[in-house]
Amino acid sequence: LQISLVYAQAVPIEVQVIQASREPGGGVDPAIGPLVRELQRDFAYTSYRLLETHRGQVSPQSPWRTVIAGGRDLSVALVKVDGGRVELHITTPRVNTRVSLHRGGQPILLGGPPHGAGVLIMAISAR
Repeated sequence: LQISLVYAQAVPIEVQVIQASREPGGGVDPAIGPLVRELQRDFAYTSYRLLETHRGQVSPQSPWRTVIAGGRDLSVALVKVDGGRVELHITTPRVNTRVSLHRGGQPILLGGPPHGAGVLIMAISAR
């Protein structure tokens, strides 16, 4: 059942910002344990560390904006609500994409810009 965006409620969003690198002895931050399998399957890094977690809400009338590691702007806009799925438009200085995900389901992983000795990866979920 597709819901018109005019009537859609605000959707809670969570963004985990992870630094991925090939640093020797870096390992995996236990705080991102549930994401390890997907991270290792999708990205060729050996070290994953959670830098920060951001929470907000996105609605049809109001995109959600925050600043992530390295002072980078992140914007999330609600494109469509379709039953238990939401479509979001994600933008940062290096990312401009639409994603579709299940509310309460697994986060979607987006590779991002270089950061320190590695890169940023964003794990984005909708509640």
